Amino acid sequence: MKECRVCGNIRNNQTHIACEMMFGSRDEFNYIECAVCGCLQLDNIPSDISGYYPSDYYSLQPAFEKKSNKLAGYFKRRYAAHILGDENLIGKIYLKAHGIERHFEWLSRAGAGLNSGILEVGCGAGKMLLKLSVFGFKNLTGIDPFIVSDIYYRNGVKVLKRTLSEADGLFSFVMLHHAFEHILDPLDALKQLNRLMLPDGVALIRIPVADSYSWEHYGIDWVQLDAPRHTFIHTRKSMEILADKAGFKIMDVLCDSTAFQFYGSEQYINNIPLRDPRSYSVSAENSIFTKEQIKRFEEKAKKLNSEDRGDQACFYLRKVT
Repeated sequence: MKECRVCGNIRNNQTHIACEMMFGSRDEFNYIECAVCGCLQLDNIPSDISGYYPSDYYSLQPAFEKKSNKLAGYFKRRYAAHILGDENLIGKIYLKAHGIERHFEWLSRAGAGLNSGILEVGCGAGKMLLKLSVFGFKNLTGIDPFIVSDIYYRNGVKVLKRTLSEADGLFSFVMLHHAFEHILDPLDALKQLNRLMLPDGVALIRIPVADSYSWEHYGIDWVQLDAPRHTFIHTRKSMEILADKAGFKIMDVLCDSTAFQFYGSEQYINNIPLRDPRSYSVSAENSIFTKEQIKRFEEKAKKLNSEDRGDQACFYLRKVT
């Protein structure tokens, strides 16, 4: 019986055989499901997993620094300041007109400010960081070992070709947006995050979660299993075990799943890869879904999020000092 690499359990663990379906190679991979902590973990890791990250993989696409409109930029900076605690009339008006953008929910919950040192791990070319810079954030760094070389943008954003163990500096806020599930040693990764954070720092880890309706319902056809790129798919329990070992305390867990869990998984049941011309992600018009079905998927995702049963979640971790 395979041992869980998170909690060490060896009793009653299950093996599931899943296929690569993003690009449709249909190569088979074994996942172990721990009977104690529920974590799903890839058993037969390819000797060269880079072959499953082709040049057109979404996170490796180039990012572009847009020309700034001074007036629009001013409004966005006042909006950001308003949301993060410096209330002002312009920011209030902008908020009423546009609502709160999702990344500000993350930042405000973490207590990050415009001058906070922010690190994004697994950022690709830095698309998210470039977006934050438009709103007035000044200390933005990204790392990603898969980019070709270091990138230094004119607005001050820097993206470095580094692994976590190679990164240095101290940051108030560290974020991983669907990167943690790709890491081969999640405990070491959390320890490295702890090393890079200030004593009052907060980490945001957004990942798919196995303690969800979609894993229970779809099993190996669940789109976010994503064999073999997702090496660990955690549960709240497995994340709590790792966080404790790495010197963190989980502050909060919030589901933020979308309709993707349904249309992606239903496509896999119908033998349609994610990058297939018939995929909803490629062409809504050529997909097997009606607009009404997608709307129902969206409504169901919101309901599951409210019940803490969505298939992806935001984990907020604070250093234990």
